[in-house]
Amino acid sequence: MTPAAQASIQSRIPFHTSYRWPKRCEHCQDRENCPVQDLVVENEILKEEIRVSRESAEITASLVVKQFEETERILQRFQVANAQRKAVLDSASHMAIVATDKRGIITVFNKGAENLLGYRADEVIGRLTPLVFHDPLDLQEKSILARAEAMQPIEGINLFYHFAMHADQEQREWTYLNKNGSAFPVTLSINPLRDTDGMFNGFLCIATDITEKKRSEIALRESERNYRLLINNIPNIVFKGYPDGSIDFFDDKVEAFTGYPKEMFLTKALKWTDLIIPDDQTLARKIFIDALRTNRQYIREYRIRKKSGEIVWLQASSQIVCDENGQIDFISGAFLDITERKMAEAALHDSEEKYRSLFDSGPNPIFVLEPADLRILDVNPAVLDAYGYTKEELLGRSFGELGDFEITETGLGLDSASNGLDSCIINQKARHLKKDGTPIYLRVKACPIKYQDREALILAATDITEAIEKDAQLFQSSKMTTLGEMSAGIAHELTQPLNAIKIGNDYLKRKIEKGHPVTRQELNRVATAVTDQVQRASEIINRLREFGRKPDFRKEPVNINTIITDVLKIIGQQLSLNNINVSYHLADNLPTILANPNRLEQVLFNLVTNARDAIGQLPDDAGGIDARSIVIETYGEHDDVVCAVADTGSGIPDENRDKIFEPFFTTKEVGKGMGLGLAITYGIVRDYGGNITVKSKVGKGTRFEMRFKHA
Repeated sequence: MTPAAQASIQSRIPFHTSYRWPKRCEHCQDRENCPVQDLVVENEILKEEIRVSRESAEITASLVVKQFEETERILQRFQVANAQRKAVLDSASHMAIVATDKRGIITVFNKGAENLLGYRADEVIGRLTPLVFHDPLDLQEKSILARAEAMQPIEGINLFYHFAMHADQEQREWTYLNKNGSAFPVTLSINPLRDTDGMFNGFLCIATDITEKKRSEIALRESERNYRLLINNIPNIVFKGYPDGSIDFFDDKVEAFTGYPKEMFLTKALKWTDLIIPDDQTLARKIFIDALRTNRQYIREYRIRKKSGEIVWLQASSQIVCDENGQIDFISGAFLDITERKMAEAALHDSEEKYRSLFDSGPNPIFVLEPADLRILDVNPAVLDAYGYTKEELLGRSFGELGDFEITETGLGLDSASNGLDSCIINQKARHLKKDGTPIYLRVKACPIKYQDREALILAATDITEAIEKDAQLFQSSKMTTLGEMSAGIAHELTQPLNAIKIGNDYLKRKIEKGHPVTRQELNRVATAVTDQVQRASEIINRLREFGRKPDFRKEPVNINTIITDVLKIIGQQLSLNNINVSYHLADNLPTILANPNRLEQVLFNLVTNARDAIGQLPDDAGGIDARSIVIETYGEHDDVVCAVADTGSGIPDENRDKIFEPFFTTKEVGKGMGLGLAITYGIVRDYGGNITVKSKVGKGTRFEMRFKHA
């Protein structure tokens, strides 16, 4: 075998094959030119190639099988999903579901659409647009509506595109045409279809036949007309009542019976329970509860007071109607005047029964307390509803355990000015906790009574939780507005300590960069200065945090001079930036007043910022520093603590002076104020037993003066 042939054969042997040349042929001594040897080598090479090809074929076959199996699984999932989609569409047999591509050609037409419109799916899919199902006159009306909405002509299939892109609109009523030409009403929603990239890919129409609904509405109107004739011709007064005591009447006979216009009841300006004589409410309530436990039908007899003051008896035959959850939905029934029969019957109840009727039927919580230790002797049902306790859990318990008063030191102690138990002794706010821990805010008033032949206090509470929460929200919003207005001054105040810290650090840095030694005294001086400035910045932030927090509703003794000082620490820098001179004259040894410090700070902020704004309305050339000044002073006068804020601003015109404390009244430009600052100020001052007055002259300035009784 020649070397070239040997190399050719060797190149065909795989690189991993270690081939050994055979020994010299027995018949041929010439190894290089031996034909047998050549055949042996060729045979070995072919066997190796066959083995490699077989392995490759096996691997390829395995991959093909796996790919085929995966394709089968994907196809099965697709078939299942497609079957589920078709099942869902076909199951909506009462709805016509039609989908299109982006050209408006129908791609989906479910069984419900076939039933409703009379077409087969293969008649419309890929061939028609939804226009074929619509009445031309209806399409014309919808085009006019769409044109008004889009401010441009919209016709044909574009009409569906328009409503699809406004899918947030409510369902509209359209007129559909069956294949046989019959028209019928439907409610139709048109929604956009999008591809995976969010691009518009067509629209989806879902329609429901409302033919029967329309027939029902016509029948209902006819039934209502017949019902009205019946109501107007029977002597009874037919009504529909609700658990809150409101009531609807169906004819005008109630006006002659009660003297009140029917509209007062329909608008809930007057509840039927307002007319019921209190003495009769307990029995009426009992009959109502008994009916709830039985067949929910009952007959009640009670008295009402007419507008003229006349008391009449009536009999109410009623049926309680509940919803699917067993909750009362409404009460239906009829009233019949039985005054003449009742006038010959029972006498009036005695005073104790009258008291009990009023006590039990009162809408507000009422407590009967032992004067000495405020132990609870009795409560009305409204207490149980409001607090969530049972009567047994409250009796014998101290009233003070339920929560705090706004003046904790006063509580319900007897007023020293009152003569024992001869007069009402308290009228203030309290924060109580229900059994589940929920807070409830009340305004309470306690008066002396005789209870079971003993001295007692009767305490009536009014729930003011909603008013307190709204007041707190409004107050907090006003504070946040004030903080926003002070941002420039706050930033300036914080910049000063930051600059001082930077100067100290730069000094040390330059010393180090120049290789100069930093002495212990220099390092101590810089560190002390940095600490002082950090403390100063921290105090600024703490003052802002304290001002921004939600106030407690409770009152405490407050020194108004402290309030003024704290306010000026925050707003003083801003006034200085506005070239406004602030001076104050605070009386020494000023008595404290009962107030909340946080809310009182807001009062001072409102008055000072109003003074700032009034000065800001002056012309730029209006005098010097004396023409731009605010003066704050405090002093005592008789039993009053007086605080005054005066400015040299533009003043208040006479025609506006009586309006400035009204909510939302403002003379500022739009966006510069809501007119709530002085209204909030007025409310807070009055809430703390004080009053506020104003004196002003246009072009000269304004002076607000607050007076409080000392604590």
